[in-house]
Amino acid sequence: MRNVLLGLLVCGIALAQTKSGSATKGAAATPNLLDPSTLKARAPDTFKAKVTTTKGDFVVQVTRAWAPRGADRFYNLVRTGFFTDAAFFRVVPGFIVQFGISARPEVARVWEAARMPDDPVTQSNKRGTLTFATAGPNTRHGRAEYTYDTTLHQLRQ
Repeated sequence: MRNVLLGLLVCGIALAQTKSGSATKGAAATPNLLDPSTLKARAPDTFKAKVTTTKGDFVVQVTRAWAPRGADRFYNLVRTGFFTDAAFFRVVPGFIVQFGISARPEVARVWEAARMPDDPVTQSNKRGTLTFATAGPNTRHGRAEYTYDTTLHQLRQ
């Protein structure tokens, strides 16, 4: 698994959003990755995002009720191409892989400061969970982490 993740780290990802259900219309402004305030569409109750990598594809299913702000942010970032050509930039063996720095430097700069309030915690980071990375309260923006194993996390507790 570690070799596969390291291969993915070098190659990058592109997300193509597919949805189940319909999204509620968001803000009237045209979504623009250089202006985070324009990405305000409400995510469907559940939707799927296809992650395409050079090592194969996988699908992430998002349940909005678990983290409404996070789901809305992820939905908007996916549908506007934020993750296109973004690389996996960090692997913690036995735990997570991180991605979510836009491949476009001007977009990455803008989103570094586009913090969002935390959602109440309703789920744990078990194997297969996708979450936004955090550096403390209300610091989430575009960086995400996929939990591929919980062994290291369980050993630290």
